[in-house]
Amino acid sequence: MLATYFLRYKVKFFEIATLRSYYGALLTKKQNDMLKMHYDEDLSLAEIAEIYDVSRQAVADSLAKGEKSLREYDAKLGLIAKDASILQALKSLETEGQSQEVLEAIAQIKRVLED
Repeated sequence: MLATYFLRYKVKFFEIATLRSYYGALLTKKQNDMLKMHYDEDLSLAEIAEIYDVSRQAVADSLAKGEKSLREYDAKLGLIAKDASILQALKSLETEGQSQEVLEAIAQIKRVLED
């Protein structure tokens, strides 16, 4: 049970860190800073609340709102999936050499970039 909780926390940590790297600048400074403190610096809600002189509940609300906003940005913009597509296409270029596969990969990159 503890291992499952730890795994879920690590997955969420990675998800939020990735989302922040793409969309963190779209959040309010306070939301982005609180997410950074909580997920990157591993500060507790109480520690963050003390820094901002607010309640733990206010920090929890800000974190939840920031996380929700990040997920909504990604759902609308899809930059993470686009980057994954580009990386996959580039990987094909590296491993296939100059062939029909290379031409198809190049076409795939162009389609992704045009979307």
